[in-house]
Amino acid sequence: MYAYAWIGTLESMTETITIRRPTAAAGEDVSAPTFTVDGPLEGLRVGLRTDLAWRSWQLIADIWADYLRRDGAHPVTVETSAQVGDTASQDRSHIEQLAEDVDCAIVGLGTCGSCTSFAIADAVIVEKHRKPSIAVVAEEFATHGHNMARHLGHGDLKILVLPYPLEARPEHELREIADTYYPTALKLLGVRP
Repeated sequence: MYAYAWIGTLESMTETITIRRPTAAAGEDVSAPTFTVDGPLEGLRVGLRTDLAWRSWQLIADIWADYLRRDGAHPVTVETSAQVGDTASQDRSHIEQLAEDVDCAIVGLGTCGSCTSFAIADAVIVEKHRKPSIAVVAEEFATHGHNMARHLGHGDLKILVLPYPLEARPEHELREIADTYYPTALKLLGVRP
């Protein structure tokens, strides 16, 4: 709501504008703790949250699951498919179960506004279980992802940014992206040799 007040005469053209905002002042920028693996990958149960909507992320996550097995970890995959209604409630329940069952998680993919919001929210669920997680977003939605994490009180959430767009790329390019970003994902999780 804006209120304008005129003070003075037309001759003096002195003007005062008072703007009233219906929102509270921003609070302190406080962030919940984040967690890291701080150890080797071998033997860890690593959650991979995929999304039925994004073929590109399903392929990258499948490749990473193979790499995780190769490196001695045990991938646990959960696929989400909805953001509203009963299916969305079931998806959130599956994410809660994933957070309980794994040692860390990689959650994706944020490549539109709503899917970015849910990828961040699901990564935060894992962190609330005091376990390391990273959210994976496409570069076009990185700012939104960071803003969403701050909004949820997890401004220090680790976010892995992949190229945009992913969905229109041929398979060989997606495989190259998977190869290139896998070490970065492990580093963000805090995996040590």
